[in-house]
Amino acid sequence: MTRMTEKSEYSYSIQNLQDALREVMVGEYTPQEVHEVILDTIKDNMRYYRACYNDSVRLLALLRGNTNPDIKVYDSNDFEFEKELSEVINNFNISRFKLDSPELHNEDDNDSI
Repeated sequence: MTRMTEKSEYSYSIQNLQDALREVMVGEYTPQEVHEVILDTIKDNMRYYRACYNDSVRLLALLRGNTNPDIKVYDSNDFEFEKELSEVINNFNISRFKLDSPELHNEDDNDSI
């Protein structure tokens, strides 16, 4: 990461961030308050962009012909997905699947090796 200097040209947003941090640090705010505000802001942005992503996935599914209005979008870090997946696995009836096909146990081929 390059250290920013007074001579560097900053974007409008970075300049605003610098100004805001300067103001907060000389203010009456505790480090914990600043930390919590930063984390809350990041979490809010994550929720917003996740909602945008979810809507985009649903729109793409519709454009591809999926008319299911209840389509759910999961990402790999989604706690609700992990919870639902665990419930499905726990309720899964394995007796519906039989693995006794003769094609799965072709012992004649093993003898010729």
